[in-house]
Amino acid sequence: MIPQPDSVSGSQPKQTPQSDADRHIIDLSNLAHHHDLGLSDKDLREMYEIMLTSRLVDQKIWNLNRMGKAPFSISSSGHEAIHAGISKAIKHGEDWVLPYYRDLGLLLGLGMTPYEAFLGIFAKAEDPNSGGRQMPNHWSLPRARVVTGSSPIATQLPHAAGIAYGLKLDGSSEVVICDFGDGATSKGDFHEALNFAGIHDLPVIFICENNGYAISVPLAMESAVTELYKKAAAYNIEGVRVDGNNPMAVYLAVKSAVEKARSGGGATFIEAIAYRFGPHTSDDDDQSYRSREEVAAAKADDPIIKFADYLTGHGVASDFELLQLKDQLIESINNQASLAQEVPDPTPDSVGTNIYSKVIENTIPARYEKPSLKSSRTGNVIEALRSTMDYILETDPSSIILGEDVGRKGGVFKATEGLWAKYPNRVVDTPLAESSLVGFGIGLAFLGKHPIVEIQFADFIHSAFDQIVSEASKAFYRSDGGWNVPMVIRTPWGGGVHGALYHSQAIEVLFSHIPGIKVVVPSTPKDVVGLLNSAHLDPDPVLFLEHKKAYRMISGPIPEPGFQVPIGQAEIVRPGKDLSIITYGLHRHYALSAAEALQDEADIEVVDLRTISPLDRATILDSATRCSRVLIVHEDNISFGAGAEVAALISEHAFWALDAPVKRLASPDIPLLGFSSAIEQTLMIGTDEIVKAARDLLAI
Repeated sequence: MIPQPDSVSGSQPKQTPQSDADRHIIDLSNLAHHHDLGLSDKDLREMYEIMLTSRLVDQKIWNLNRMGKAPFSISSSGHEAIHAGISKAIKHGEDWVLPYYRDLGLLLGLGMTPYEAFLGIFAKAEDPNSGGRQMPNHWSLPRARVVTGSSPIATQLPHAAGIAYGLKLDGSSEVVICDFGDGATSKGDFHEALNFAGIHDLPVIFICENNGYAISVPLAMESAVTELYKKAAAYNIEGVRVDGNNPMAVYLAVKSAVEKARSGGGATFIEAIAYRFGPHTSDDDDQSYRSREEVAAAKADDPIIKFADYLTGHGVASDFELLQLKDQLIESINNQASLAQEVPDPTPDSVGTNIYSKVIENTIPARYEKPSLKSSRTGNVIEALRSTMDYILETDPSSIILGEDVGRKGGVFKATEGLWAKYPNRVVDTPLAESSLVGFGIGLAFLGKHPIVEIQFADFIHSAFDQIVSEASKAFYRSDGGWNVPMVIRTPWGGGVHGALYHSQAIEVLFSHIPGIKVVVPSTPKDVVGLLNSAHLDPDPVLFLEHKKAYRMISGPIPEPGFQVPIGQAEIVRPGKDLSIITYGLHRHYALSAAEALQDEADIEVVDLRTISPLDRATILDSATRCSRVLIVHEDNISFGAGAEVAALISEHAFWALDAPVKRLASPDIPLLGFSSAIEQTLMIGTDEIVKAARDLLAI
């Protein structure tokens, strides 16, 4: 429970009695003195300066926008008291902050200067948030542990829960502050994050800055529960409502929640009531959805004016001192804006930097040279997966496995069987919620952990698309190298197991199109070990696709535990000179069978891509050039599949060496795959289909 104001150590503020229904509402309307809250006069002056600086910077930005000097702005006016209260209640540089795009005052309170804020407004190269890559107010300040944020709302909530889980696992006294607007409480990530935090009693404080509107939609049309703090009860989390116009009330609510979290008491959801004085953004300044009377009434309750009255009324500062402070701040802010405007813009050659933490350079390897392989046993793909994850957990204390049924059950395919018993706190059964599952992994990665997230079937990864594409793949780029995501997302894919439409899909091309994430597809026990070790050590997010049918069908040598296969390097599995079959996944094995069947007719080379993104361009072009005929085989639909990219690459750079058009053998553009065995067998590509396609191509 959040302590009420009269139970805070060393304080005796006067309060009107509260009913049981209102016991979670912080009310300081009858507070006798701020000293009762443990706040000194100096504390209050600092809080006021944060609020006033934020308002003046906000006004300066708005003026610059109207002058055509700042292309875009997001106003924070009206939210300043919330920010001052939060910043005073937490440990700067120790506690973690995942902010809201209206959190200008909070960032100023945590040490960002107006000059740095203006660098973001002008999209300058030195902008500490993104180097000019994101819109203003998309905060990132690693030195203050302010974690990079993006435009999709609520996506940061699972990140906060993931960081908090890692902190609890480490026994840390640090806490996580996560801010968002009332509109975010309608998103799935909100519910999934609070649920996870409630299950695990995580040291995280969720703070909703409720200004009554999601752009133009009023709260009553956003949420069936308009007293948002009451939503916390559904997740066994303490809910608190506080006047967001009173920085001392916000301070008390946050301080109490932080103390509870540090002592192991779990999460708190704080609803801070405020009002957005301006429009949603400078590009959306039509406020016809709000009456003039409503806005005027809100501005009459301006938190800065009310707090100034408190300061002068309690002898903290005189009217003259406050006016003097305002004049000084205006002069300083104007100077800082002018200085920031003169800073150089990002250079054209910087546009491609910091997409990946580790850039993979494609060079043609020695043609048939392979990593030395020491193997003491053979086994199937599942056994290789399980033993490699066991090795990773044993040798890397920062590694964590999260997923649905990965713990006691050991995974639906038994890939994690036995690991929960050995590493109970680091093999985590999660709720059935793929979006937040990936989000938790991202948060853990921000903390410095190395999570391995399992999506039970690739077909269900789509609800996590936003977290993978908007968050994991772009965090490093959008923070200009400030935050990376060393995370592996494992998932079984592919057909041939009578899995029907929602347990048979090929999803590799959906993500291989996205810069910032690497996509690997191992097809043998050796490559499972080598690529999983490499993916685990990679500083970037890696999507690790495991063909379900290969799990127990394919066996071979299992290398020593630390064996690695480089990401981005294809393998020439079978050398040849007459035709190159380029493939990946289970079809590596069907292609080899086809090559053997045709050995008396042609010398066929088989290339296993192993990595879809980034493609090993050098090996592809080398093989196409030497063999002069190319057949590309994959299970995914033919249109816009990975084979189309390989074909385009060869046509653009090796056309002169070809004796025949590049041919693709892939599934027709039909949803994969039907439950009927007759439908499945009709659509599956096996050895016979590859043999026929190869003969046709050789005949040209």
